[in-house]
Amino acid sequence: PPFVLAPILPAQCSSNPELLAPPERRMVMMPRFPRRLRRSGVTLSVRCVAAALGAVFIACAPLAWTTSPRKHTLRTAPVQRRASVDGTEIAGELVPLSSYALVKPREAETITKGGILLPDSGKEKPTEGEVLSVGPGSVDEDTGSLLPMWVQPGMKVLYGKYGAEKVEYNDAEHVLVRESDVLLSYSGDEPTLENIKMPYGKLLIQLKEAQNESEGGLLLSASAAMADTTVGTVAVAAEGTRGPKGEIFPLEIEAGDIVRFRYGSEVKLEVGKAEYRVVDAADCLAKWKE
Repeated sequence: PPFVLAPILPAQCSSNPELLAPPERRMVMMPRFPRRLRRSGVTLSVRCVAAALGAVFIACAPLAWTTSPRKHTLRTAPVQRRASVDGTEIAGELVPLSSYALVKPREAETITKGGILLPDSGKEKPTEGEVLSVGPGSVDEDTGSLLPMWVQPGMKVLYGKYGAEKVEYNDAEHVLVRESDVLLSYSGDEPTLENIKMPYGKLLIQLKEAQNESEGGLLLSASAAMADTTVGTVAVAAEGTRGPKGEIFPLEIEAGDIVRFRYGSEVKLEVGKAEYRVVDAADCLAKWKE
């Protein structure tokens, strides 16, 4: 049985008055352990402690794995620098007004088409760039209607050399260009006849080739062989012209027409080896076909 009856010694009675009872009642219940366990009590205690520690470790190991600290890399947000105009910081961004567009000029080429390296003094200031932002448009003085901008952000444009206002924006050179000074827009790396678009009311005209001989067969000098700058063939025409209320009217001129235009109103332009002029359709005097 798990328990045995053991007699109470007389010495124990003096310390405990309750044990002063008849001999048949002076018996207490004491646990009985196997003999092997009684002989190796120290070994049993060590094993129990080890088993208890092992159980605690197994129970706490998942918690330790899930709550173990992770190495976190501190990520600091980049410091946004405020925009600047002419070296002075401003609040917000530079916003064009009216019919002006903010253009980032294209970097000047340091090598000519023939492969000749140009010094800094020989670099031509580029007249082309990418539009960053535009104004809301101009207001017609007669009708009071707002004329939206044809130029849009992201366009690559060519503009007049003398119609741009330089401004240093974010420590880089930019220009403010009026929409009327924008000559054309193009897609791709370089303007070609296939990717050129003309603003409202503008034409791209290819000049007639210069004649090297007269009708009588005489050789003409260089000055006498200059191209007629008032006559040419329309290469690219705009989609139309804009009215005072913003409506778009079709042009009377189309690509392939030969036109005569007023001298001095054109803007010189070279596409490939041919000479072109950007002309307002309103400055064309007549047209015909060949």
